[in-house]
Amino acid sequence: MRIARLASVLSLATGVIFGWGLLFGPFFYGCTSTAVAPGEAQAPQICRGSSLIEVQGNDLFPAPLLWIAMWSLAPALAVIGVWLSGRPRVSLIVLALLMELTGIISLGGGILFALVIEPLLLITMVASLCANREMG
Repeated sequence: MRIARLASVLSLATGVIFGWGLLFGPFFYGCTSTAVAPGEAQAPQICRGSSLIEVQGNDLFPAPLLWIAMWSLAPALAVIGVWLSGRPRVSLIVLALLMELTGIISLGGGILFALVIEPLLLITMVASLCANREMG
């Protein structure tokens, strides 16, 4: 049961850190140049890292913000399923697994959620199933 609890907390912490980083981290790059008058040499471009919030601005809601929130917080279901009862509720862990699995369709950050958090949730589920079997 200890392994299930540890893996569920790690999956939630990882999800929140990934979500926060994806929204506010400088993982997107954009370049700008100053406008010049006709006949003048073109000004050099200035490139810098930007966050998803800066890049998308008003187009952040509903997608991808809702997807990122779901991928970040889905492991909370596993935490609830493992921590709030004497016997782990595997159905909540399975639901979290399925929610994280939708990250496969994303070519952006969603695949990271699926590749990193999904194994932690699988460990949570297997450890919970073993704990349920031992409890009888």
